[in-house]
Amino acid sequence: MLSEKEIQKNRQILSESDKSMAAAFKILGDVNRFRIFRILAQQPKISVSNIARILNISLPLTSQHLKILAHANFLQKERVGKKIIPKLEHSNPLVQAVLKTIEQALKSAD
Repeated sequence: MLSEKEIQKNRQILSESDKSMAAAFKILGDVNRFRIFRILAQQPKISVSNIARILNISLPLTSQHLKILAHANFLQKERVGKKIIPKLEHSNPLVQAVLKTIEQALKSAD
């Protein structure tokens, strides 16, 4: 049984950022959004229509997933002529951590 002092110490490690991190993991918990993340990690200059074709989902659904990822600060959108190119937001530490985790998981699967 933990003492009151130990309980207070453990509570101090919890923070408001826990909620935002949990929300971020929930966003990547959708298989299509996770796959979009992986595609963008491998092909940073791919168009939205090509992402939709790769995943075999509609363009509107792909756009909705990208909107959710952008709102969570996982990606940014760059206009190139008439096209919008989604790119991972590498300044987000969580994006860096997920990329590193994916890389390590793929290495250990080999």
